[in-house]
Amino acid sequence: MARHRSPLKVFLGVALAYAAAWGLVLAGRAWRKPVRLETARPAFFHDEFVEIRLRTRDGELRRRFEEHPPGVSVHKDGRLVATIADITRLDLRWDDDERAFTARWPCPWNAPEGAYELRLSDAGELGDRLVSRKFEIRRRVPRALPAGFVALTLETKEPLGSMKVIGPDGTEKGWRGLLDWAEYLEADAFWMLVGETPGARAGEIWRSENLPLVPKIAEECRKRRLALGVYAMNYLTTSQERLPRYEYAWDVDEGKAKITRAISLNDPNRPDDVAELLKGFAKVPGVEYVGLDYIRNALGGYELVDDFFEEMPGVRPPSDWGQLTREEKMVWFHRKKVMRKDLAFVDAWQWWRAHRVGSIVRRIRAAVPDKALWAFTLTWDKGWNHGQDVVMMNDAGVDADALMLYQADDAQFEQILRAFHGYVNRADSQLVVGDIVDWPLHQRNPKGPAVLSRRLKQAIDRVYADGEPPAGLFVHDVGRALWGKLGPFKTKQWMDAARDAVRHLRSKRGRLS
Repeated sequence: MARHRSPLKVFLGVALAYAAAWGLVLAGRAWRKPVRLETARPAFFHDEFVEIRLRTRDGELRRRFEEHPPGVSVHKDGRLVATIADITRLDLRWDDDERAFTARWPCPWNAPEGAYELRLSDAGELGDRLVSRKFEIRRRVPRALPAGFVALTLETKEPLGSMKVIGPDGTEKGWRGLLDWAEYLEADAFWMLVGETPGARAGEIWRSENLPLVPKIAEECRKRRLALGVYAMNYLTTSQERLPRYEYAWDVDEGKAKITRAISLNDPNRPDDVAELLKGFAKVPGVEYVGLDYIRNALGGYELVDDFFEEMPGVRPPSDWGQLTREEKMVWFHRKKVMRKDLAFVDAWQWWRAHRVGSIVRRIRAAVPDKALWAFTLTWDKGWNHGQDVVMMNDAGVDADALMLYQADDAQFEQILRAFHGYVNRADSQLVVGDIVDWPLHQRNPKGPAVLSRRLKQAIDRVYADGEPPAGLFVHDVGRALWGKLGPFKTKQWMDAARDAVRHLRSKRGRLS
């Protein structure tokens, strides 16, 4: 006996057939839209180039684009976005490897988060053949620090094993006396330098005298509920001896190029050497922080000029660039930069160096994913003068950006603080403000330690544009506080001034002693 299909089943069958047919129509239309404007990924961070791609299956259109390259611009909320060096439009060029027309858009300094739109110009009438996809700029969320975080640093070459330290109570101890001062400061962490290049022996990468003591120091820190942090000097070395393993940076002096004692940002080995050092110590119980000092263009940097022109849009070398010697290129570049007549050129150079630093931070971050990572940042013009940017550092992997608010008089300090206050909010980068125990670097002010306390408090109150206090502060360093240039003041007077700032921070962060 034949069975009759229910009306519902008939209806569903017809609906499915129509849906399948319409899907085929839509797929066919999509296939006939051979022009796609999109980015290599759906989202990017501030330290990155946004990689733009224009693809077409139309051979005739491709040939026309090769002869007359179309332009691309970026818009947010319907408004044109000008990026680094005041770039508003980029020409798309054919790339054989990508099989697409490409452009590289540098993410603007501290660009707002959210969706951005790509628009094509000078491409002729494409109608609905053009499909353009939006992309996003995002911020990385850093690892949280304890509320009102405080670190005391140690930067010394002296052997810790034979060190004599006068503690806060006036008694003499060995290296454990350093931790007495950390406790006196009411610090959460003790950050110590472990990585200096070169070592004491020929060909040795790291100075090794104090490295075996790190596990003992970590153990002692754990007993005192202090977190230990270890850091390395990345691109500045402490000797004119140059290791054959590395490429070194070049500077220009009196019209001549000269090699420096700084390792080049171009060197392929240095990031992995630093990562390997920190990775080893990150396994030590009690080591909770790893850090980067001189994570920047330490000296010179003119050996990078060819890479800069190759990678950075919006800048062009002179027409005879290919005929210049390497030294002539460096001298030309140096003159153009220091004259500061072309501010777009300077802006591009500053951003590109910070981008290069970001790529290095990412390599190191990947080696120590489970520890909080901090970096010391010079603060002139928000770090830009030195190829550093706190927002880019955050997105590259830095959890605590330690601002070195020193080597400045009061007027310069005010200028530095205003620059940060006008640039960055609490959500943009997790800042830790710091000052140094050094009388000459406080201009031999007769108030001495009181200036250190005042400056730290000012930074706590004003560093962020939204009025939020920073995540923490650091005091640099206990070695200087014990044996440095203290002027007519005692160690304890400097540390009392620092502790006063600590309590000010914690009152702001709701953490009472």
